[in-house]
Formats: sequence, structure tokens, C-alpha cells
Amino acid sequence: MMNKSALFGLIFVGLALVGFSVSTYQIKETNQAIILKFGEYQRTVKEAGLHFKMPIIEDVVFFDKRVRLLDMEEYTIFTSDQKRMNVDAFLEYKIEDPLRVYQALRTELRAEARLRDISESSVREVFGLQQLNTALSGERIGIINAVRESVTAEASELGIQIVDLRIKRTDLPPENSAPIFQSMIADRNQVARETRARGQEEALRITSKAERDRTVILAEATRDSEKLRGEGDAIAAKIYADAYSKDPEFYAFYRSMEVYKNAMKNGDTSMVLSPDSEFFKYFENMGGN
Repeated sequence: MMNKSALFGLIFVGLALVGFSVSTYQIKETNQAIILKFGEYQRTVKEAGLHFKMPIIEDVVFFDKRVRLLDMEEYTIFTSDQKRMNVDAFLEYKIEDPLRVYQALRTELRAEARLRDISESSVREVFGLQQLNTALSGERIGIINAVRESVTAEASELGIQIVDLRIKRTDLPPENSAPIFQSMIADRNQVARETRARGQEEALRITSKAERDRTVILAEATRDSEKLRGEGDAIAAKIYADAYSKDPEFYAFYRSMEVYKNAMKNGDTSMVLSPDSEFFKYFENMGGN
């Protein structure tokens, strides 16, 4: 039979193990926890490892601290022009403040359900302010950003950080696709026609302005050339007059040479004149006799 000392030893070891188990708790790398004393908040523990607590009177509530994926169900919304469209979205989040989550929602499961409600409500509200064409166009990025900002603001009040929110797909209900696409094509064609008309109008305006500028430039060039020609003629006349006053005979000879050059410069000029014509007076001799 086991003696009393050994029995007491086993009892002591058992009680020690039980005491150790009820006075300690372990935080994994993926977890965080809040410590409650008779339901009252005591502290938040985010460091991984073995921690101690007061047995029985303190409770530990664990929360995941990893980035978690929330894939929302596809739902149908109405745009501002009362067109139906399907939206499929997802978000990534993590519990930033476990105490606020516990105070507002108690559990992770309720927190996730609340995020679903917030996200769906924001998507319906933001997309509901847009027309269908806008919601399906390149402006959708701005709409998604507005949804993300709205969800982030509401989630932060619950101690939850929104890491990302994306719209996987926006699509039309199958029964509405064909007529809506035809309507969109007609609208786009109308926009294209209006754009082309504005382009042609702008081209006509530019062409008219260019023609007007060309006419003005040519007129100014003609005016300037006439002015310069007149000034040149006046200078030439003065030079001729000065030359004539200094040596009339040389001036007459020079002018006759100019007339000969101009009259025969084409090389195929034919003239029928009398040999004793005044025109040929310098052909006889330099004195013009």
C-alpha cells in the first residue's frame, strides 16, 4: 500500500497542476485577449506567450489579430435611375481594439456579421446615388473608394480596421442585360455624334481663323514690300539724279546699257529697227555719234 507521504505528495502535485492551469493562459502569435474580472475589463494582452491571471475570478476572452477575409454574398441593388445591378464584393479586416469589439459586439462572429451589414448598407447607399452607366463605367473606382471610406469610418468605431475592400464584380441581372446594353450603346453613339460635331465645329473655326490670319499677313507683307519698293525707287532716282548732275554723258551711256540689257535679257528678243535709230547710237561709238 502507498504510504501517507507518497499520497500527500501526489495530492500536492495534482493541486499544484490544477492551480497552475487555472492561473495561467497562453496567447498564440495569431491571438490577442482581454482580461475580465467578474465581467469588468482589466487589461488587454497582445504579446504572445504564457501569462498569469487570478484564478476563477478573472476570465480571458480571445480574439484573432490576423488580417481576415470576409467574402460577402452577391446582392442586387437599385441605382438612382432605378436600374437593377448585382454587386459582388469582399473586404479584408483585422481586430485593432479587442475591448471595443467586445463592448460593442461581444464575439468575433457578431463582429463579422456587423461588418457584412455595414458593407452592404454602404454599397447600396453609394451605388444608389449613381446612374447605371456611371456605376459600370471607369468612374466605378471613385465609387468603390467612397464605399471603402464609408465602411472604414463605421468599422473604426467598433475597433476594427479595414485593410482593403474590393468589388469583385458588378453585373446586370440576366433578364435586363440585353435591353440595357442596347440603351447604353445608343447613349454612347449619341455622345460620339455630339463629340464629332463639336470636333468639326472646332476644325472649321480653326481653319477660318488660319485663313483670316493668312490674308492679314499677306496684306501686311504686300504693304511693306510696296513701301520698301517705293523707298528703293526714291533712293535709285536720287542716285540717278546725282549721277546725271555730275556726268550727264556717262549717265546717258549707263542708262542705254541698262536698256540694252533689259531688252535682250531673254535671249530670244527680236526687234526691227533702223540702223540709224537712236536706240543704237552707242553701237556706232562710245560718243553715241
